[in-house]
Amino acid sequence: MIRIVGAEVLKLVTLPSIGLTVAMTCAITAILGQIGSPLPYAQVGVLVLGVLAAGHEYQGGGQIRSALLAVPRRSVLVTAKFAAVTIAAGPAVLVVALLAGEPGATGRLLLDLLLAAGVATIVRHPVGATAILLTAYEIVVPLIVAHLPRVALPPGPVWPAAMMVTALVVVRCRDA
Repeated sequence: MIRIVGAEVLKLVTLPSIGLTVAMTCAITAILGQIGSPLPYAQVGVLVLGVLAAGHEYQGGGQIRSALLAVPRRSVLVTAKFAAVTIAAGPAVLVVALLAGEPGATGRLLLDLLLAAGVATIVRHPVGATAILLTAYEIVVPLIVAHLPRVALPPGPVWPAAMMVTALVVVRCRDA
């Protein structure tokens, strides 16, 4: 399992889109930190980072098939992928939280990263997963909170856990 996680981390840290997303998120967070609260923008960057980290293998060439050939047990592969996303992007999430001036938000941003990775794994299309997440985070949830204040939404850790379990089930039940 450690070798699989290591291979997945290596794959993620060598992806140009991951490095570019981290750099842009850090830069925008630092710039906006001078004029206001950049945390919502940092959160969007973290969501995109999670989608790209989990969804890159489903683009174009279908790299997921190669990964499944190397690790045929799908539950092991999916678990390793989530661990790799946490390991590879965790430090970036901490830096973004520090640049936003809210180090206490690191845990929440890490949960957002894992939720985004889960959605991208389920949807298998990075653009579609990004659209779903940004619509949910920027439109649906604020509308629910504003217009139905008595509705109790489940606590933060429930959503990423539900998405990761759903992703595990979906990957085990469908073709590559």
